[in-house]
Amino acid sequence: MLLYHGSKSGIKGDIKPHSRDACDFGRGFYMGDKSDQPKGLIAAYPNSKFYEIDYNEEGLTKKEFGVDYTSQLDWALFVAYNRESVKLFEYEKLCMRYKTYNECYDIIVGIIADDKMTQVMNLFFNGIICDKAFIEALQYVKLGNQYVLKTDKACEKERISILSERKLTNTELKMIQAQNINRKNQINGLVHQIQTKYRRAQDVKFFDEILEEWNK
Repeated sequence: MLLYHGSKSGIKGDIKPHSRDACDFGRGFYMGDKSDQPKGLIAAYPNSKFYEIDYNEEGLTKKEFGVDYTSQLDWALFVAYNRESVKLFEYEKLCMRYKTYNECYDIIVGIIADDKMTQVMNLFFNGIICDKAFIEALQYVKLGNQYVLKTDKACEKERISILSERKLTNTELKMIQAQNINRKNQINGLVHQIQTKYRRAQDVKFFDEILEEWNK
């Protein structure tokens, strides 16, 4: 499959399942099935490189988050765990669940939440918007899925073929800047719209209630 990766300083040596600890899906090597998001991550770095990669996932254990309500909440709680949400760490069973995800799968696949979407996630984690508002907001994410290689097996050389390595062009950098401004405005309008829509909604749950329910 064709995937994309952005590196702030270029790939040096063998690919390894390493990154910052507090990434969405924990430590791993991150790729996306659409090019815009990895380009956006590296646009501000002068020595960055953009990669097109042919990847073979055959024979790997994989956790893939679906698009139904339960799967999207599972995805959100997993992201909260990896971003080290203080609230979630009070729930032992949930923490064990997501620790297992990080340790028992070769590859994890799920939607991408960029920095613009993080503000919506934080509203959900802090109990300001309900579950239905949060799920509706996720429908506006158009950045595709991220594929995170979690193990040495997933990073084996024979699985990875780098098709191209290059710097972003000036045209791409200008386009990314324009897209970021447009997306920021869209998200700001979306937050207000969703908060208004679900202000008096019934049959909804908030983050603390979901934590209690899922920890049983």
